[in-house]
This record gives sequence, C-alpha cells and structure tokens, in this order.
Amino acid sequence: MSITKKIHPLIAITGLEKAGKTTFIHRLKTGEFKGDFHPTVGFDLSIIKEDDYRFDVVDLGGHQSFRSTFWENFVSSCQGCIFVFDRTDNDRMDIVKEWLWKVEEWIPKDANFAFFANKSDLDDTLSLEEIVESLDLTKFSESPLKSFRIFETSSVSGQNVKECWTWLSKSIRRRLEAKPSVNVCAFEILDDRLEPLVETVLIEEGRKAELKEVQQVFRTHSLKMIDSLPSISIDNFVVHMLKKGDYYAILYVDKEDEQSIARETGLTLFFETLSRLKRELTVDDEVIKNMVDSVKWEF
Repeated sequence: MSITKKIHPLIAITGLEKAGKTTFIHRLKTGEFKGDFHPTVGFDLSIIKEDDYRFDVVDLGGHQSFRSTFWENFVSSCQGCIFVFDRTDNDRMDIVKEWLWKVEEWIPKDANFAFFANKSDLDDTLSLEEIVESLDLTKFSESPLKSFRIFETSSVSGQNVKECWTWLSKSIRRRLEAKPSVNVCAFEILDDRLEPLVETVLIEEGRKAELKEVQQVFRTHSLKMIDSLPSISIDNFVVHMLKKGDYYAILYVDKEDEQSIARETGLTLFFETLSRLKRELTVDDEVIKNMVDSVKWEF
C-alpha cells in the first residue's frame, strides 16, 4: 500500500466577532482593504499559495456558538494560529482573555502563534501596554509554546499584515522541512465504548517495556478525558487522541517529534485503517507497519 500525503499547512484565524479576521484575510490575499464584510457564519476556508506551498487558512467565526463548536478542532490541528483582537473593544477584555488562553491550551506546542492588536489606525485605542497587562500576555514567556509574537496591525493601512504573514509562513516552512516525518511508536483504534479494535506496537524491542508503562499510565489517568484532551506528554512520549464519528485513534510518538505533523500522520493512519475495517479487510500489525512505512510527505 502506498499513501502519499501532501502537506498543506493549516492556519487558524481566531478572535471574537468583529475583530477584523475576515478583513485581514482579504487584505492579505488582495493587498486591498474592504470593510463591508458580514460576520463569518461557522468558518470559511481560503487558499494562499506561496512558491511550492499551499497554505489552508481557516477564518473561524467569532460568535460564542462557533467558538464553542469549531475552534478547538481546527486550532488543535493547525501549524500556525493568529488571534485577532480589536484594540478599541475595551468592554470585552474578560471574554477575549478567556478565549485567548483556551486557544493557548489547544494549539500544538510546536505551532507558531501570533497575537494581532488590530485596528491600530483608529483613535481611542487601548495602548499595547494596557493590552499586555489586561490579557496577561507576559505569561506567554512561561508557556510551553515554542513561538509567540505580538503585532500591532491594521487591515485599513496594511500595517504589519505582510510582516506577520512572512514570519508565520517562513517559520512553518522551516519547521516542516526540517522534520517531515514522525516516529510512530504505537497506534490504536477504539470504538465508542473505548474498546480496542486495533492495537499495534511499532517500537524497537528495547523500548517496549517503557512504552507499555506509558500506555498503562495513559489508560489509568487520561483515557477518561479522551473527548476533551487532544494530546498529553508522558515521559518520553506524546500521546495524541483523535476522534472521528464513533471512533477514536490513539497515537504514541516520540516526544521530540513535531506535534502538528504527528497529528496529520495519525489522521492519515486513522482514515486508512477505518476504511479497511469498514470493508471488512484484515488490519493486523503488518498492515499498520506497511502504512506507517509508506506515508510519504510532499511539500
């Protein structure tokens, strides 16, 4: 079996409604300002091509119902994220703070995260110092996130729009090109009762005892949180939890592997394995090993 996976980095654009997310994307794509957009309903996907890359940019609706429904799924699988904040919106700072730090929890720790203090062209805006203090942005220095930057932006004037995108896209490209594959240590698929349908160990003999101990810790303490916890670090491993429909996939990878690419790998294996299960084809350890060995990443 041969699986070819084209990497299209996902960029998640988050922020409350009317913060300027859609206007930013339009400015980035066209170089022009357009200010008469209606609030995004659900989410919109855009494509931005750059050299041999295609970036998939998702504009996530900022209304409460969309924040609660869509955000985590997209943010937890992204390679880059932008949180857009309307710096004239002093009345909703508590809500902004709540959702900013939810995004910080969901985003893969190897992904790039940018904060936009948007609408900087307007009068009567909060100062950057006030924003940093009110939203506790200095705490990002203590975050496990490897990459976080603040930009003062304006889609009207174009201030820092290109600069942010350049930083984001180049950082993602460097990271993906440096490590385009992951070391899958074990892979499992569970049904809706959390009973195993597929269990495969793909690690060398000398580390099987270490992996078994980690699996026991995960099943004892973390399996109960499978619906709300996208990944967890245990000793030298990262365990990713992926849910689609009534099925769950558990992916054990080396801690050094990039989280966002690991989740992409897990999804690829997940869908291929489910396809075999639904066609009543054999899914044994050798099949899974061949799938893992044949996953090839193209840029």
